[in-house]
Amino acid sequence: MTGIEILVQRFVSVWNETDPLQRRHLVRTLWCENGRHLMGTQDVRGHEALEHRVAASNQRNVLEKNYIFRPATAIQSLPGVVKFRWDMARGDTNEIVAAGIGFLVLDEDQLIVCDYLFAES
Repeated sequence: MTGIEILVQRFVSVWNETDPLQRRHLVRTLWCENGRHLMGTQDVRGHEALEHRVAASNQRNVLEKNYIFRPATAIQSLPGVVKFRWDMARGDTNEIVAAGIGFLVLDEDQLIVCDYLFAES
C-alpha cells in the first residue's frame, strides 16, 4: 500500500473506532490542528470538534445500529488532494446501507486540512 492508501484507510477506520483514547489519537494524527470536516449539514473545525463529530457518528452508526464503515476503494490522488469511495454496511449481513465519495485536502505533512464526504445513497 502507498502512503496515501494507508492515510485513506486510517481515515475510514477512525469512524469505526470505539475506544475513545484511540479515536482521539487517530483524530489528532489524521487532521491538522485546525482541520475541517464537511458532510451534509455538518461543518466542524479543530481537533476537539472533530473528536465530538467522530464519536457521535460512531455512537449512532457503529454502536447503536451495528454498521461498519468499510475500507475505501478507487483511491486517486494528485498533489495535496485525494478522492476515494466509501461505504457503510450492516455488521451482521454486510448489506450496504450508505455509500459515497470522500475528498481530502492535505497539507505538506500529509495531514488533513479539510475532508468533504458526499453520501450517494
